[in-house]
Amino acid sequence: MSTGPRPTSPTTKKPFQIRSLIWSVYAPSFLLTLGQGLLIPILPGFAREQFGSSDVLIALLITARPLGTMLFDVPAGVLVSMFGLRRTMMAGILLFAIGAVIGGLSPNFSILMIGRLLAGFSFALWSISRHVYIAQTVPVASRGKALSMFGGISRLAAVAGPIMGGLLFDYVDIRAPFFAQAFVALLTGGLVLVTFKGTIESSARKAGHNIFPVLGHTLSDNRRIFATAGTAAIVLQFLRAAREYIIPLWATENGLSGSQIGFIFGVSSTIDSVMFPVVGYVMDRWGRKHVGVPAYLILASGFAFIPFADTFALLMAVGVLVGLGNGLSSGLVLTMGVDFAPKDNPGEFLGVWRLISDSGGASGPVVIGGVASVFALGTASVLTAGLGAVGALILIVFVRETLVKESGLPPPP
Repeated sequence: MSTGPRPTSPTTKKPFQIRSLIWSVYAPSFLLTLGQGLLIPILPGFAREQFGSSDVLIALLITARPLGTMLFDVPAGVLVSMFGLRRTMMAGILLFAIGAVIGGLSPNFSILMIGRLLAGFSFALWSISRHVYIAQTVPVASRGKALSMFGGISRLAAVAGPIMGGLLFDYVDIRAPFFAQAFVALLTGGLVLVTFKGTIESSARKAGHNIFPVLGHTLSDNRRIFATAGTAAIVLQFLRAAREYIIPLWATENGLSGSQIGFIFGVSSTIDSVMFPVVGYVMDRWGRKHVGVPAYLILASGFAFIPFADTFALLMAVGVLVGLGNGLSSGLVLTMGVDFAPKDNPGEFLGVWRLISDSGGASGPVVIGGVASVFALGTASVLTAGLGAVGALILIVFVRETLVKESGLPPPP
């Protein structure tokens, strides 16, 4: 029985296969995500032990990497269009290694902060160039599977990284994870150099080209997409950040131990990580909204239930719900961004798209913390649930479905 023609890669016109991304996308991304995770368990203690940093300074240090990424998203998109994929990927990897070495050798807190900001800049360069590569390589009909698998692999790396970082701290030295991070970056760079040989990519713009009119046209031409789908992306990233803030604080307020909190997150993350094959199939078979809307509603249900979860078992149920909702959204923001991006030189669009979506994750803890300090954590959780419901409504009513199999291109908004 015929299943119809297989999707072809936009750059090669050959039948596209997911396994073609293993060495060019999945393996390098796994390594860099693992490298980022190496510092998670040691960074606060490192700042306090080495430099006597206060809680406020440590909070700023942890925020420096995502803040640096958000600030550099749009410039990274411009640089991809000016210099091409391979150069910007390698620049991002090299900058990541330099930031890690600076952090490992840092004699004071200020130098450590510079290293973390460089790590943020590097992640923007790497992520935008990788995003553009997927936009130019993966056909619409396969993007759901390709990007949900990417999300699942990144989640697995995010679990492995902190474990390895903690072991290096315990058995080698507190600065060892920084140098391990630099080594992982160099290993990733070697892999990219090998796998990107002969890669066809769109022509880079001349460095002297005035990029500001291009950015202006990008914002103007896609203002409706940024206002609707972009808002939905902000909400989803906000919900994801809220999970890491609300659940542990609520558990602590209700007297749960550290091991109990860790077990809740372990189960939640496991459910989250194994969802990507189903998510990819559904996105490419029925559309992006078929996983997006349930994801928002399930996440909202989990946060709405938190004020009633005053025992370990009930909070575990919340963790399962939130893990299921987050797992259903695996690769959703990336896939929609690639779908909406213009076919030629999508760098500027994806830079703005990443800036918009990253702002949701960056603002989540700050907004929730402000609401909790004025009212209560339970109130902040309920309001977060309401925001999730609003996100689902925006996705249903205002965002068009981007999966169009027949033409391979979404219709104009």
